Amino acid sequence: PKRTKENSRNNSEPIMPLFRKRKDKTLVKGKSAPKESAVSATNARTQGSLDGQQQETKFLLDDNCTAKYIVRSPWAWVLEDVAESMDDATAIVQIETPSDFLSKKLVQKDDNAEEEEEEPSPSAATRRRRKKTKKPCTLRLEIENGNTLIEAAHGISEALDGLEDKDELVRTIQRCRCEHLELTPPSQLLNWDVTKEECMNLVGASLPTLLANNQTTEGRVAVLKEPMGSQGTGIFFVKTADEIHGIVEEHRKRAVDETGFLDHLIAMKGRIPSWVLQAEVYPCLLVKDRRKFHIRTYIAAIENLDSDDSLLDVYVYNRHEVRIASQPISFDENGSRDRQSHITNGAGSDSTERLLLEDVPELVERDMTTKVEKFVAQIFGTHFIPDMHKRVGYSASQEDDESMDYVTKFAIAGLDIMVTDDARLYLLEVNVNPAAPPKDTIPPKFQNHLRGFMSDLMNLVVGKDAPNFMPVSDILSR
Repeated sequence: PKRTKENSRNNSEPIMPLFRKRKDKTLVKGKSAPKESAVSATNARTQGSLDGQQQETKFLLDDNCTAKYIVRSPWAWVLEDVAESMDDATAIVQIETPSDFLSKKLVQKDDNAEEEEEEPSPSAATRRRRKKTKKPCTLRLEIENGNTLIEAAHGISEALDGLEDKDELVRTIQRCRCEHLELTPPSQLLNWDVTKEECMNLVGASLPTLLANNQTTEGRVAVLKEPMGSQGTGIFFVKTADEIHGIVEEHRKRAVDETGFLDHLIAMKGRIPSWVLQAEVYPCLLVKDRRKFHIRTYIAAIENLDSDDSLLDVYVYNRHEVRIASQPISFDENGSRDRQSHITNGAGSDSTERLLLEDVPELVERDMTTKVEKFVAQIFGTHFIPDMHKRVGYSASQEDDESMDYVTKFAIAGLDIMVTDDARLYLLEVNVNPAAPPKDTIPPKFQNHLRGFMSDLMNLVVGKDAPNFMPVSDILSR
């Protein structure tokens, strides 16, 4: 039996999802299009290819239907290209604000109808302690047929919230009790204002290293990361506790001196994020004349609140990207780390090369596609899924926006994975709501890849056939 909202708040058992009855999706009097069942929608989504063959796809839009969307600005050019590829480009329309969606107008219709008995407002003590700052949303998409809402999907799920910052990923690994599996390089958290004595006690004389390396302390290098850095910023290669503390202390002083900076962080994150001291993935596999790289793999998590089996359907996209450093690694580094050679996602350079995995012979020869998909499926289909379920269940129990009754929530993330020279894989980061590169910085084939990714994503979230998204359950069974 479904619990009431009040019982969900007061019960000491784990919070389960709360659903309101799905409402009529017709704005004016007339026949409403039937809602596709959760089972049939899932079946449509599970047609992903498991034989490694990517399929060219377009966004599938039924006759007489219009797709309205809001997209993050880095993806705007991709959506424009998707619209231009349609037989009727006017059938895909970009709108300005969520209030322009039909799902919002349906709520306004309900507000004007006969009032139903309202539930008592919860006391302040039973509400969330803090309202989260709205995060970037990659895509909101709604399909309309006249005044009937056919399908609505918004990328606002909280399923991946515990993974989006570097320090939160470390905490999630600890919470899920899978540190011993080395899904990510061994890591330590350092407070933003750690003292020199505390730093010496935490780090000691030995920096973290990969367990399989048996690397001696002498010459060992670790990676110090700002929790919110991106595109290679905020990454430092360090050798000693003194060096680590010097970097953290410099940033602490700047944070204190900048008026309102710490208050802004607390308002945005609910905390002051921690630094991450992480083992270097070494020796790493090199490609294209000794150049370092990482693999970018996309996943999608779609809330499936009507299902009795699982609150989430998680998918892996089978077109994997490879991001390659701009400079080769020197034969005689002697413990030094040149940023242009060792940072594969920017490093202040616009020459980071982006390819598809299928175009890198060294990775194709090692069957890296299969290895990556299995690795990602194990993480998000086995180890992280209980934590993700709890977040989705709690979020559903707290939802108070009635327009969400009409909306399927989903989350999208780009995973950065690094590979050692003996083909061990390590998850470096989870980039929730990732950005697309500017169109003029990537070759035509990569542009086409991003158009295909967005078309597949749009099909997936509205329950259409998306052959390049593979359910993690299918990968694990394979």
